[in-house]
Amino acid sequence: NKKIQVTVSPNNYVNKNNPIFPLSGISNSKTIFCNENGFYTIYESDRYGFNNPDDNWDANEIEYFLVGDSFTHGACVNAPNDIGSVLRNLSKKAVLNLGYSGNGPLIELATLREYMKNNIKKVLWIYYEGNDLSGLHIEMTDKILMKYYKDVTFTQDLKLKQKEIDNLAASSINREKNEKKQSESE
Repeated sequence: NKKIQVTVSPNNYVNKNNPIFPLSGISNSKTIFCNENGFYTIYESDRYGFNNPDDNWDANEIEYFLVGDSFTHGACVNAPNDIGSVLRNLSKKAVLNLGYSGNGPLIELATLREYMKNNIKKVLWIYYEGNDLSGLHIEMTDKILMKYYKDVTFTQDLKLKQKEIDNLAASSINREKNEKKQSESE
C-alpha cells in the first residue's frame, strides 16, 4: 500500500543542511515503526507526525506531555501497550506523546520548544542513559539544533511547516529505497 509510511527519525536530519530541522514524521498517515516481537508496530500519526490520537491536540487540558526516544515513541509495541496509551487509559485524560526513535536530549529540547502548549499539566521527559548522551554529542554538531540551546526564544515554527516536514521525510524514504535498490542490483 503506497499510502503507508515508515518512520523517519529526526536524527536522520543532523547536519543535512535542510532549510528546516524536522522533529517528527509524516503526518496523518498509517505508519510502520518496527518489528522486534514478530509483529510490526503500526500507528496512525497525528497532524504533526507523532504517535497520538489526533484529537488529543484539541483537548482543553493535556494531563501528560511526553518527550523521549524510541521507548517513548512506542518502539515495537502497539496501542494500548505504548506509554502514551497506558497513561491515557489510566488517567482518562489527554496525553501528547512527542517521543521519537533516535532522539537525544537536544532534539527533545527542540521538540518541547516547538510543540509544548500552555494547557499542559505535567511534562514527562523520558531519558535513556544507554544512548541519550552519545546522541547529544552528535546533535550538538548541528547548527539548527544548537540554536535551541543558545537562544531560549529560538523556534522554527514547525507547527506551521508540516507540509515541508512531510516532503522532507518522503524524500528521505525515497532516497533510502533507491539506495537499497541500487545496492541490491550491484
